[in-house]
Amino acid sequence: MTSDEVSGELHQQQWLFSAEALARARESAHSAAVQALKSAVAEGLIERRAGSREPIKPIDLEQGCSLVLFYAQQIPELCGLCSAPSEVRWAAIVFFRRFFAVRSPMEFDPVPMMFASVHLACKIEEVHEITLDKLLDAAGFGADPGLRDKVASLELPLLEGLGFALLVEPKPDSALRVLEEDLRQLLRQQQGLCASSGGGPPESPARRSSGQMDVGLLEELQEEALQSAEDIVLHMSVRTDAVLRWPISALLAGALGAALDDAVAQRRGGGSGSTTTAGSETLAALLDASLEAEPQRCALRKMLDEVGSCIRSPACSAVIAQSAMKETAKVARKCHRAFDRLREEATERHEAHRKERKRRWSQMKGITRRQVPTPVHQALALKAFGPEPGAASDSAGCAGGSLASGDSGAAAAAAEQQAAEAFGFVDFTTGTEGFVLHRRKEDMEDD
Repeated sequence: MTSDEVSGELHQQQWLFSAEALARARESAHSAAVQALKSAVAEGLIERRAGSREPIKPIDLEQGCSLVLFYAQQIPELCGLCSAPSEVRWAAIVFFRRFFAVRSPMEFDPVPMMFASVHLACKIEEVHEITLDKLLDAAGFGADPGLRDKVASLELPLLEGLGFALLVEPKPDSALRVLEEDLRQLLRQQQGLCASSGGGPPESPARRSSGQMDVGLLEELQEEALQSAEDIVLHMSVRTDAVLRWPISALLAGALGAALDDAVAQRRGGGSGSTTTAGSETLAALLDASLEAEPQRCALRKMLDEVGSCIRSPACSAVIAQSAMKETAKVARKCHRAFDRLREEATERHEAHRKERKRRWSQMKGITRRQVPTPVHQALALKAFGPEPGAASDSAGCAGGSLASGDSGAAAAAAEQQAAEAFGFVDFTTGTEGFVLHRRKEDMEDD
């Protein structure tokens, strides 16, 4: 296995990519989709059904990435329409982004895949009241049976693309609250030490005016900061590649630190233009305390800095307009129809091969059963016709002439009893009239 294959396997397991590895994964998926289209056109598979000689123009890689981001931004709205809880929304976003990191939006239509991601997230999070029909009805597609069939057929490709890695943890809502509680405990410890050493009251106006965090300020900002942090994580996940670049825990820590910084700045009266790092620095100190080695602390600091830069970048606040994706979506739909036809043909070939294998297997089983006598057949033949001519005399000669004729009947009865015990059919010593053969369940297979 090459180093690239090993790296790809690790990415599939952890779903964490460097910028270069993510670009290579997308380029590989895009190249494979383009090659499949060219091969289908060269073999005449697409024109034969489409009835048109117009060539299919593939979208480029950048257009495909923009198309994925556009539909990723629609997932929270879709979840809101069907009243899906926050954990379903988060899992659906992660499924959607991970899938299109290794698959091309030319090959799979992002619209039904968006529904498939939400539907799969409902199953994984055990929200059984939101069915596929309810999901489509909430979005206004309940009267479209074609879309329902397409969404249902995409579940297996979605699972395969995800590598069946369906556990998405931690969840933003619960994890942010746990992190905020740990931060509050740290501030209480620090302020307790400050008070015991005679450093003045732990929650003084001087501390707040200097931008330092305290327990009282954190409690005042709790709900505001938590909601803001969850919104930041959501925006990063659907507008940037953050959910594919860094661990979810790092995204949550960075988002909570940024939310606290903004809230503290607003409380200081600086407005949206002022900046402070009181919240993020205090949170970084909390995380540093849980690590023992200095290299781990350095790696954590670097990761939090990268997440913070992503949060402050223009991409995190950019929204892709529908008008900007109109032409790209039009070209992509032609590619989707072509791949749908290719998948239909592949399904038809698979079904034909399956039926042919079943037919050959049935023939082989029939020949085998006719040629190989079973214990039941042997017992029936022995009862109806008796032993084969010469069999009794040969047996008697081998035993020195001591085998009596009654022994032959005993052998036949023993064979009958053995067959009855082995195959469970009724006693037929009274004759063959009304005889019913009860076959074992495992023998009653479809021929």
